Amino acid sequence: NTIRFLLGNISDFNPETDAVEFSEEDRYSLDAWAMAELAKFIRETVEAYSVFQYKLANEIIFRFCYDTLSAVYLAATKDRLYCERSGSRKRRRSQTAMYRITDALVKLLAPILVHTADEAYLSLKGLPPDSKESVHLAGLPEAVDIPVDPAWDEVLELRGRVLKALEEAKEAQGISNPLDAGVEVTVDGGLYKKLKPFEPELPDIAGVSRFEILEGKEVRIKIVDLSGEPRCERSWKRDGTVKERPGGGLLSDRDAEALDVD
Repeated sequence: NTIRFLLGNISDFNPETDAVEFSEEDRYSLDAWAMAELAKFIRETVEAYSVFQYKLANEIIFRFCYDTLSAVYLAATKDRLYCERSGSRKRRRSQTAMYRITDALVKLLAPILVHTADEAYLSLKGLPPDSKESVHLAGLPEAVDIPVDPAWDEVLELRGRVLKALEEAKEAQGISNPLDAGVEVTVDGGLYKKLKPFEPELPDIAGVSRFEILEGKEVRIKIVDLSGEPRCERSWKRDGTVKERPGGGLLSDRDAEALDVD
């Protein structure tokens, strides 16, 4: 399922022309975090194979697919994959990360899922089923390090606390859909400086419409009910920019731009 999702969302991506070069400015992005996790995943899995620990390799692959990809990265990138302008840098950056993840994942799965990995590899490369190329001739991937901010541990710890608060808000505030919610998090000065640069990514990381980091004396998480505000008919977000567009219905600024609607 993980491989199917990845392949489906890079079907319009050409690594020769669409790949994005990760820069220092991308270090706060979810894609940079995913690439850092990929490098760690590659090193751990290759090490397990090198000492013939196939059970361990299988466990590492499962955790990466379930915990890193499905539970966090793939869930958080759906909005940009589906709703950003198709050729935007933000969408292409995510597709670049996904292409590299898929390439590494199928190569590391090859010793365990022989036929599935080969089929996925041929699909990734756009090759016919009878191609002489094979994942089993490609070798194992090498880890590549890119700039990533060290505060990602704090971001993910905050994500866990926010998801818990959202779950509690379902009963206490009747907010059943996270996209009907906004989040305001107050933290002390030191943590504020660390977390504020991540603010543009936090709505997607938490699966909400809005997310704001505020400076204060103690940590406080406030869930804001946005159900009374207009909802984008394309992304379902209530980000504060949604309004009626001529011939385009209710759209946020981002979605209107993606559709070339004023």
